Amino acid sequence: MTIQNLLVELFVEELPPKALQKLGDAFARLVLSRAAQGGTEPAQDRSVWPPFASPRRLAAPVSNVFWQGAPLPG
Repeated sequence: MTIQNLLVELFVEELPPKALQKLGDAFARLVLSRAAQGGTEPAQDRSVWPPFASPRRLAAPVSNVFWQGAPLPG
């Protein structure tokens, strides 16, 4: 399977500036945990690069993600 980098962005209404760091970190943790649950386990190390947070956008870049998730059981 092909391994790629993934960038997940969330465009939102105005976020409170004082909470941006916490919101960015929480979003990055959520993206990483959901990627693991979705069958996109990495071949090697998976890491989230520093999350990006602005008043109208949260972003979480993740490295070493399989291009396609595992088939669903069924």
